[in-house]
Amino acid sequence: ESPLVLLNFSCSEILKSSSNSDNSLAGSGEALFGCDSPQHFQASFTHGKMALVISGDFLDKILHDVGEEQGKRKQSAWDRLLCCQAKAKGDHQNSVEEAFVELATACQAVICCRVTPKQKALVVQMVKRHKNAIALAIGDGANDVNMIKTADIGVGISGQEGMQAVQCSDYALAQFRYLQRLLFVHGRWSYLRICKFLRYFFYKTFAGMMAQIWFAFFTGFTAQPLLEGWFLALYNVFYTSYPVLCMGMFEQDVSAKKSLKFPELYKAGQKDLLFNFQTFCLSFIQGSFVSLASFYIALWACEDNTGARIIGDYQSFAMIIATSAILTVTVEIILDVKFWTVFSVLAVFLSLILYCLFSYLTQSFPAYKTAPTVFQFPDASKNALVDPLALLVILLSVTVSTLPSLTVRFLRSITVPRTMSELAQARDLKMEPSAVELTSHIQRDSHWRRSSYAFSHKEGYGDLISRGASLRRKGPRVHSELNGVHHMLLPGKEDSMPTEDIASSHEAVAQQKFLPC
Repeated sequence: ESPLVLLNFSCSEILKSSSNSDNSLAGSGEALFGCDSPQHFQASFTHGKMALVISGDFLDKILHDVGEEQGKRKQSAWDRLLCCQAKAKGDHQNSVEEAFVELATACQAVICCRVTPKQKALVVQMVKRHKNAIALAIGDGANDVNMIKTADIGVGISGQEGMQAVQCSDYALAQFRYLQRLLFVHGRWSYLRICKFLRYFFYKTFAGMMAQIWFAFFTGFTAQPLLEGWFLALYNVFYTSYPVLCMGMFEQDVSAKKSLKFPELYKAGQKDLLFNFQTFCLSFIQGSFVSLASFYIALWACEDNTGARIIGDYQSFAMIIATSAILTVTVEIILDVKFWTVFSVLAVFLSLILYCLFSYLTQSFPAYKTAPTVFQFPDASKNALVDPLALLVILLSVTVSTLPSLTVRFLRSITVPRTMSELAQARDLKMEPSAVELTSHIQRDSHWRRSSYAFSHKEGYGDLISRGASLRRKGPRVHSELNGVHHMLLPGKEDSMPTEDIASSHEAVAQQKFLPC
C-alpha cells in the first residue's frame, strides 16, 4: 500500500487544526489531528502510512528568524516586560514549530525541496530543540555545510560537488549507501565499546583504590597510605589498562551481518540502556563491595597472627589487598569480554606479568638501598606471597568478590530472555518485503545473471517513451510479425511446414515476445 503524500496545503490544514484543538502537542502525535481534520489523515497517521513534501516558502512560515531571536535575547529586562505581545507571538510560533515536528516525525519520509542552506540548518536546529535528540546530517555539496555543522554528527559524501562537505564533517563516505553500515555496525559497536569501557574503568578504580578509605578508619585519618606508592602510580597505567583498552577497540556483541539483519539492536543506544546513572551506581556498589571484601578478609586473616612466617605486618597486609584487587578486576574483565582476540588474551597475561615484574623491581633490596624513601616495601611480595595462608586469603577474597557478579549474570541469563532469539522470532512473524532495498533471486556471481552494461551504450527506448508509444505491440500486428519471422527462418519452405507446428511455434514465439525483461 502506497503512503499518503501530504503537500503544503494539507500540512497547513493539519497544523491549523492542531493549533485550534485544546489537546497537548507533546504526546504521541494524536493532538495533531483535531476534530476538523480529514478522516483519511487520521487513518493514515494511525497506520503510519504518510509522507510529507514541503517547499522552502512553506518553511519560512514555520521556522524562526535567528537574527530576530538573538536580538530579543539582547534586550534589557524592562524591554522584555513591555513586549508581551511579541512574547505571545513567539509562544504561538513555538507551538506551530512543535506541531510541525510532531507531524514530521509521524511520517515515514519528509522531503524539503527548494530550500536554502540556512533553512537546512534551521530544520536540524528545530528538530534538536523540540525532540531533544541527537541529530545526524549528511550532505555532498557546499550548500550542505551549514546543516552538517549544526547537527551533532556530520557526514560528508565525497562526490562530484567538491570536498567542502567532507572537510567540514566528522565522517566521510564514498557513497550514501554506506551510511547504513556506519550506523548499524560501526556506530553501534562504538557505543557498546565506550559504554563497557567506562563502566569497567569506574569499577576497577573503585575496587582498587577505595581500600585506602577503609584503612583510614583504623589509622584515625592520619594520611597513612595503605598501598605502595608505586602500586598507586602503576595501577591505571600498566596493571589494568591493557585489557580494557583491547575491549574498547575490539569488543563485539554480535557480528556485522547480524547487526545489519537486526536493526532493532540500534535502539539500545537511543534509549541509553548500556550506560546511564543507574549503571554508574551499580559500578560504584560493585567496586565498593570488592574493596570491602578484600580489605576485611585480609584484616581478619592477618590480625594477631604469629608463626614462623609472620604475614601480619603492615607491608604484607598491603600486598595481599593489592594482589586480591588485581586478580579480581582481571577476572571481571574476563567475564565481561564477549569477543576474544589474540590481543585481548595477550593483554590479560601482559598485565599480570607487568604486575609481577614491577613488584619485583620496586621491592628489591638494591632499590631500597639506593632510595629508602622512594622504595619503602623491600621484599614485601616475597615475604607475603610465598606463605600458603596468604595465598588462601587471596583466593578467598577473589572468590567472595567475584561470586556476586557470577550470580547476577547467571540469574540474568535465566530470567531475562535472549534478545537475538526474540528478534529472530519477530522477524519470522513479520516477513514483510523491504520498501527500500531491492533483492535479487539470482546470485551476483552466477553466470545466469544478465547485465545491461553491454546495452547501455545504445540509443535505447527514450524516443518511444517521449512519443508516448507503447513498447508492447498489439495482437494482430504480432501475428503478422511472427509470419515474417518464419519466412526469414525458413525461406521458401513455409508451405511444407505442418499447420500444427506453425501454430505451436506461433505460441512459443508469442510467449517469448511477452516475457518481462
